[in-house]
Amino acid sequence: MNLNIEELYREFSNLKFVGSKEPSIRNINKLIKNKKVEDENLFVIEGLWAYEKIINSNIRIRNFVFCPDFIKSKTMLEMVRFIVSAADNSHLISSNLCSRLSSRNSGEGFFLLCSFPRYKLDDIELKENNLLVILDGLEKPGNIGTIIRSVDGAGGDGVIICNSNVRKTNQKLIKSSMGSSFMLPVINKDINEIIMWLKANKFKIISTDLKATKNYYNADYKGRIAIIAGNEIHGISDTWNECQCERVIIPMFGGADSLNVGVAATMVVYEASFCQRGL
Repeated sequence: MNLNIEELYREFSNLKFVGSKEPSIRNINKLIKNKKVEDENLFVIEGLWAYEKIINSNIRIRNFVFCPDFIKSKTMLEMVRFIVSAADNSHLISSNLCSRLSSRNSGEGFFLLCSFPRYKLDDIELKENNLLVILDGLEKPGNIGTIIRSVDGAGGDGVIICNSNVRKTNQKLIKSSMGSSFMLPVINKDINEIIMWLKANKFKIISTDLKATKNYYNADYKGRIAIIAGNEIHGISDTWNECQCERVIIPMFGGADSLNVGVAATMVVYEASFCQRGL
């Protein structure tokens, strides 16, 4: 049911209209195009699909810009009201600017400029059972986002990224993670610093290897576990071979010799989670 447009504009009449030269709009435009901005913790959510995660998270909404023309139901209106109340700043934009900013053909008319929480390795809560995934050299943002979503879904403790040029502000990464990238600790670190931290905190390192002899479902995932997912083509870095990694294999029963890294990581992550939970 469409709402009365005039009433919507009156409701938000206290908000200022801004154009493309507004600094927050410039940042939104750059981030949607996957360009670098000065504050590396800024990211954009286009649309209201992440509403529930937003209200349940500690992410900071720096700026919320929207066009009232796109509010099509009372449910959407309630969402917009909440976000306006939670955001540091809110502004109105024209439907034309919405279309120019949007990465989608339809255009949703809502843009949230947010800040990632600043996580460090020591922010990861150490427990009797920990489950981390290390992403080593992944190049496809969709794969990274998928794995982050899987780790979150499996109840993992975080994702650590190394040797990758993909920024966590990448729109495909954020969308494929379905919001998990700002709900779960996602940390970028140098590989040697990661290894030192894992060893200091007594993590067992597990990697998938096509030459391994142990099936992934036979590994012992109890305790503190770090699962390595390697580059889509080249696999894990040689540096990991110098560590005492437990190598496992996902058996192939058909013509394929391996799985997509996102699928493979998901299978191992859930097996580890089931083991740690006694399922």
